[in-house]
Amino acid sequence: MFMQDRDGNLANGAIANLVDEVGGALVQIEGLPPSVSVDMSIAFLSTAKLGEELEVTSRLLGERGRYKGTLVVVRNQRTGEVIAEGRHSLFGRQASKL
Repeated sequence: MFMQDRDGNLANGAIANLVDEVGGALVQIEGLPPSVSVDMSIAFLSTAKLGEELEVTSRLLGERGRYKGTLVVVRNQRTGEVIAEGRHSLFGRQASKL
């Protein structure tokens, strides 16, 4: 299975995908094409076994014009331990002001 590494932990690539998807969903504007990922920086701080419940939160760090930055945090829901923290930069279209 591609979602886990050889030790049975959630793969770093799966966590990176979460950061990408959740960060992108946060800045998505209905009716416009999705924003494009420009940069991601992820700190992998712990591990999670496949099947453990995770809490994924995100917040907008800021925006300038069509450029936006998000922070995505992945935690073990039971223990509260931070599994990973990702900063995600995106570029996209702006909603019309008309």
